[in-house]
Amino acid sequence: MKYHFSRDLRDSDRKQLYRALDFFNIAAYFKTVDGQKELFGFGAQQKADMPNTLNGNIVFGGYPFDQQVIKSSNLMNGIWFVPIVFVKITQKIVIFESDTVADFNKWLTKFQAISLPKVASYAITSELDWTSRTQRLINTIDKNEKLKKVVFGRQHRYALSDKLLAQTLVHGLITQKNTYHVILKYQNELFVSATPERLVQVTNGQVQTAAVAGTIRRGTTQAEDKLLGDTLLNSHKNQQEHQYVVNNIYQKLQNMTTNLKLPSRPILLQNRQVQHLYTPISASLIKKYTVLNIVNALHPTPALGGVPQEQALNYIKAHERSPRGLFAAPIGYYTSNNSGEFVVGIRSMYINQSAHMATLFAGAGIVADSDATQECQETNLKFEPMRQLLKGDVNDN
Repeated sequence: MKYHFSRDLRDSDRKQLYRALDFFNIAAYFKTVDGQKELFGFGAQQKADMPNTLNGNIVFGGYPFDQQVIKSSNLMNGIWFVPIVFVKITQKIVIFESDTVADFNKWLTKFQAISLPKVASYAITSELDWTSRTQRLINTIDKNEKLKKVVFGRQHRYALSDKLLAQTLVHGLITQKNTYHVILKYQNELFVSATPERLVQVTNGQVQTAAVAGTIRRGTTQAEDKLLGDTLLNSHKNQQEHQYVVNNIYQKLQNMTTNLKLPSRPILLQNRQVQHLYTPISASLIKKYTVLNIVNALHPTPALGGVPQEQALNYIKAHERSPRGLFAAPIGYYTSNNSGEFVVGIRSMYINQSAHMATLFAGAGIVADSDATQECQETNLKFEPMRQLLKGDVNDN
């Protein structure tokens, strides 16, 4: 980009950048799981439904989970853009880049505090038959020799008393530790995620990804938490579900990378509400491939779709109540020097600001020895990060 600027981070910078998200029709926010890096994209000098035609130093966006179209939304069918202004915060330094805006400090002063409405939320629709439908899925897997696993999604909708702003959501996400914080905005639509799951990161030709599958709740005491974690580590059902993901990622990366490495056993990845089985995977990228090549090869992993992939996706399309859109789909950014990072949009929520509506998403990996009631309880836990985002900062009644 033409204009570059960096300086020490000031106390007011974050607040003004968070406010700026609400001043642009198109915007993106991406915070890494360790909290050491925050990326912002404001406005669009180029925009497309798919990234292939875009040419810029950095591109933000997301693919939809599958080819099902959500007619009432533009954002949820996938969007990609080259920002007019790009801002990065790292190690207490703020970095600014733009082709058209020359003065960062002057630009930042435009985004002053506005009156934030207190927004109440009211549950209006839920899939009350999800447990019985999940039992039918378990029966199907048990009788079908080929179908091994389906990640079955569930949606829960809230009415909002007022327009819910992006800056409110960013502040609310702070309570969700050990997760990526991601927001994509297009006009009056927002998609927000506090996801624990990275799909892929590529830096200087090095690929980092991970298998995340198998879930149990957190304990209320340290002793209970350890007991639950040990139970998860020794659960045959969860180990099987996890191994499907490990094997799938390993197989898909073999022809695109060298020095492919993964541990022999998973460890625990602990978030505020739940803990998962987690296997980090690393490799070196073969030069002819790009970040997007890896994204397209890996998505959807068995942690998001199922095994075998085609049959699982067909079941999802036929039996989930509504298309997923950006839920469980790749969201992130890539750069002109073939670096980038993509997460999967789980622990997520779609907000239509004009309609004052919020849709929460959750899913569970269903295999032959799953228990439908327990899986329903698991999805309730997975709804909780977004429920807390509504309750804690939006004054949910």
